[in-house]
Amino acid sequence: MTIAQPTRVARTIIRPAFQSPALRAPTSSPADSRSYASAAPSSYSIGSLSPAQPKKTMKRVGRGPSSGRGGTATRGHKGQRARAGNGKPTPGFEGGQTPIMRRYPKRGFVNAFAHRTVPLNIERLQDWIDQGRIDPSKPITAKELYETRCVHSLGDGGVKLLGEGSKTLRQPLTLIVSRASATAIRAVEAAGGSITCKFYTPLTLRALVKPEKWLLQGKMPPNEPLPVGKRDLLYYSDIRNRGYLAKLHLTGTLALI
Repeated sequence: MTIAQPTRVARTIIRPAFQSPALRAPTSSPADSRSYASAAPSSYSIGSLSPAQPKKTMKRVGRGPSSGRGGTATRGHKGQRARAGNGKPTPGFEGGQTPIMRRYPKRGFVNAFAHRTVPLNIERLQDWIDQGRIDPSKPITAKELYETRCVHSLGDGGVKLLGEGSKTLRQPLTLIVSRASATAIRAVEAAGGSITCKFYTPLTLRALVKPEKWLLQGKMPPNEPLPVGKRDLLYYSDIRNRGYLAKLHLTGTLALI
């Protein structure tokens, strides 16, 4: 009795389940496999990149009645939200009544020549000294205060020392700040220290905190100019404010700390 041999299709169908397909030999060694840090295959290039396919199909409106979103394009008939634009009124619009910015007159003004100083209380300064963040044996300027994050900004006029917590000061300090209150001056000098109020511009403040920006370019930091405004001249020339220009009037030379 002769048994007919199965055809190619039959051989594929009657293959036993325990027979696994032949494993294809690897084309490259494990050392040649690409990692996340290796270069991309040569088939990828800047010109072959394309955006990923969106997960949600964009809703197209106004393309005829058979689409289900034609006619009014899902906006309804008339009304504020049916008009062109985002459907929102101008900021400050109050439905037709006079808005608040027109009901009341203007008040005050913005002084374009004002110097904004950053307040710093003595109790916070003493807390930074107790934590070892600031060395009290060295002169303390805006650079040390900013680098230790005792103050988080310098504004455009520097740091102003205030007298809150003046009783917590326990050691003599040498302070060079932009301004200081009378209470702060008395507290620092009562502890055996000294304080000097010095004029800074925004440029000289940046040069004080980060002089490397100029030095790395082979340039010298900008010179510190003298105050020009009348109020600044009067403030820094008054010995009661411990102004640094007061030394110029007393000694005839500008002795800076």
